[in-house]
Amino acid sequence: MTSEKIKGLVAATVTPMKANGEVNLPALDSYVKHLEKQGLAGVFVNGTTGEGLLMTSDERKAVAEAWMAYKDKFKVMVHVGGTSYAAAVDLARHAEKIGADAISAMGPCFLPPSRAEELVAFNKIVAAAAPGTPFYYYHIPGTSHVNVSMLDFLKLGEKEIPTLRGIKYTTYDSMTMQECIAYRGGYYDILHGHDETILTGLMLGATGGVGTSYSVTGELYNKLLDTFWAGDLAGAVKLQEKAVEFIRVLIKYENSVVGIKAILQVMGVDCGPVRLPMRNLTPDRMKALEADLRAIGWI
Repeated sequence: MTSEKIKGLVAATVTPMKANGEVNLPALDSYVKHLEKQGLAGVFVNGTTGEGLLMTSDERKAVAEAWMAYKDKFKVMVHVGGTSYAAAVDLARHAEKIGADAISAMGPCFLPPSRAEELVAFNKIVAAAAPGTPFYYYHIPGTSHVNVSMLDFLKLGEKEIPTLRGIKYTTYDSMTMQECIAYRGGYYDILHGHDETILTGLMLGATGGVGTSYSVTGELYNKLLDTFWAGDLAGAVKLQEKAVEFIRVLIKYENSVVGIKAILQVMGVDCGPVRLPMRNLTPDRMKALEADLRAIGWI
């Protein structure tokens, strides 16, 4: 028996901002029109790319509500995690109330737990606030600094979190990822979280991925998925190489969050600046970014 799997690409969405740093919800319309062209299975809202932990709880609720207007176009996964389980509980309860397809939470990055027991206990409380909504743990140790074995998390979590359906797996530890995919005969949905190595995840049995670049690269990655599932591994490798060219440019400019907003702007989709403490690109850096994108044939 297996749980329902997400097949395809889920874009880790940006949160449109005004020049003064306020959330700009009306800008979602043009962003969504752009996303529709990418052939996405879903959107992951208020995560790292969405600057979720830089927003207030009220802002995160407003953003989640705004995305629900497009539920007919995408499966909507809402990140509710934070350093306070009480705040996360409030966000989880809200996400279920508005009808989110799934919720997710990364481990608390302040005084991060080092054992599966504490991590499961934290997420058990969060998931219980949305008892009718699938829960995905968000494993991103490079950002959260919570680096607990995900296999241990699944083994303990299946006993304590009834709604646990999988993991948004954003780390390069492919050995443990394979173990998680195989656990209980493939019951859990392990979503690949590093766009530049999604082919590795597919080889190990993942059926879907959540990524920052999919807001722009969805068409390319969907071709990669189709090529892989058609049995053409060599062709899929070539497409992954093309994707890596883009990822190199994306991460060259500050980080992937700054990079994706800047790239969207270059492509005519203005989602505004990033929030402090991140640094927006100067006009000269924007010109350099545009030149790099042109050099790899992206624009």
